[in-house]
Parts: sequence; structure tokens; C-alpha cells
Amino acid sequence: MKHTLLTGSLVALMALASATADAQVYPERVTVKVKARKTSEDTAYSSQRRTRDDNRDEQIERTTKTFRLGDGGSLALGNIAGDITITRASGGETTVEIVKSARGRDAADARDMLQLVTVEATERNGRAELKTHYPGDEARRNGRRNINVSVAYNVTAPAGTRVSAESISGDIKVTDIKGEVSANSISGDLRITGGGRVSAAKTISGSVEIIDAQVDGTIEAKSVSGDVTLRHVSARQVDAGSVSGDVRLEDIQSERVSVSTTSADIFFSGTLAKKGHYELKGFSGDVHLQLSGNTGFEVDATSFSGQIRSDDFPITSTRRGVDRHSLSGTYGDGSAVLDLQTFSGSIVISKR
Repeated sequence: MKHTLLTGSLVALMALASATADAQVYPERVTVKVKARKTSEDTAYSSQRRTRDDNRDEQIERTTKTFRLGDGGSLALGNIAGDITITRASGGETTVEIVKSARGRDAADARDMLQLVTVEATERNGRAELKTHYPGDEARRNGRRNINVSVAYNVTAPAGTRVSAESISGDIKVTDIKGEVSANSISGDLRITGGGRVSAAKTISGSVEIIDAQVDGTIEAKSVSGDVTLRHVSARQVDAGSVSGDVRLEDIQSERVSVSTTSADIFFSGTLAKKGHYELKGFSGDVHLQLSGNTGFEVDATSFSGQIRSDDFPITSTRRGVDRHSLSGTYGDGSAVLDLQTFSGSIVISKR
């Protein structure tokens, strides 16, 4: 199972990288964070690299673009190296501040690099799109293999704006946007607060955090090597997972919840919906549920090497005999369904 998840993640990484920056010279900042054991030579090299970078001249260029999209407009952002920050505007205009930062051998070299990186902006029929472009083959012919330039987008938009944000190397932060929000990064953290319709938040190397969101349909939150946290979220369906990070769902209201992780813990707290279905599956970690309300449930829980406890709920067992590694039974009217699995961790069901 672990190899399948990792293979799927690598395929997604390659597809996103190809679609976002095909045939472009990548900036030096673009890296996917991989935790590895450092040797003394690595540490010495990193120290030398930092000193070299600190001695470089930095040049910054700021431009601002304004769009009249209205409260129901659409905004799409495609970045390569740099953070994207989107907040709610007080008026009806959408404003994008573009901040390009370059480091070079000297000021002239840094200014030259700034000119090589461009941002394409288009607006049509209530939709604006901005894309960062790095130079392609012409830069290689001129001897430039790396362009040390990052681009940050600082956006203010009306609350109802539909937002799609993607970055290869950079964090994405969205605050108080009630329109549909989709955020994707390869190497960066994602944080969405006060979202009205969060459809997806996915990253390969980074954490995902969604707070105070009310979604009519499905909310999808995924990471390969980072924690996934949903707090004070209401949605018809929640699909959350991580390969090597914890998944925490706190104060969740949903009819259907699907959570998976390979080498970390799963935590869920909230009120079960009648006829709701809750599937929490781990491999090497604990599964813990803290339940509010009086909704009954039917539970099927298994662990290969961990214990299963439900001291706060008198469960009527449907399985003969006593087995501390499995539990199958009903509490109350059994209207909700709990499907809980882990291989080498414990499963605990408790009252909140």
C-alpha cells in the first residue's frame, strides 16, 4: 500500500511540474524538501552556500495590477518559486501586487535577472489569470542555467471570488474568501482560513491546514510528507490523507469522512451524522475518535498489533469471544457506521 501511495504521489508531482513550467529554466529556489541525514561535508557546503548567497546583491521590483472582476469573478494564479497570499478586499476590485526578488553577483546582474522573469496577466469576461514565466532555451544559450529569482503574489479580492492558486515552490495562504477555493503546491504549506467553498488543498512536501470552513459539497485535503489539519469544518464529505504526516480533524460536521495515512496518527473529533459513514485507516500509527452528541453507531475496528478501547460507549458485540485486536458491534441505534483500521497502532473511541 505504501509503495502504491508514493508512486501515485510522484506521478502527480511530475504532472503538476510539467504543466506549470514546461521547458523553463528553474530558479535556484525550486527544491522539493526531502528529510535526509546530513554529513559534515553537507553541513560545510550548506554553510558556504549561505555565505555566498548572503554576499550577493539583491534587487526587488514591485508592480500592481487591478482587475474589476466583481464579487463573483474568477482569479487563477500560477507561480513557480514564491509565496501566494490572498485576503479579502474591502471593496469590489481585485488587486495583485507582484514582488520579484533577484540575487546576483552584483546589482547589475540581479537587475538583468529580474527582466528575464515575467508575469503574464490576462482579463476577460470576469476572469483574470496570472502566470509566472522563466526564460527557456534562450537563457541556456546565453550560459544561464539557473535564474535566482522568486516571485510573490499578494492579492486582495472580493469575498465571493473563485480562486485557483498553484505554486511549485512556495506557500499558499487564503483568508476569508467565500468563493470556491482550490490550492496546490509541490513544495510549500497550504493554509485556508474562513473559506466558504474549499474544494481542494493538496501539496507534495508541506502541511495542509483548513480552519473555519463551511462547504456544501466535498472538501479534499492531501499531503505526501506533511501534516493535514482540518478544524471547525462543515462539509457534506471530507477526504483527507497523508503518507508520512498526522491527520487531525477537529470539530468536524460531515455525513461522510474518509481519512488515510501510512506512517502517522489519525485523530477525529465531532458529531456523527445519522446514516453517516466514517472510514479512518492507518498503517503505522494510532486512530483516536472523540465523539460528541448521542448518535448511535455500528463499529468495525481492527488492529494487527495494537489494542482497541471504547470505555465510554457500551457496545453490544456482534462477535463471539474476546479479542483485544478487533471490535465489531453496535452502540445505541447503530445509525452511523465506523470503519476503523490500523496495522501497528491502537484504536480508541471516547466521548468528547
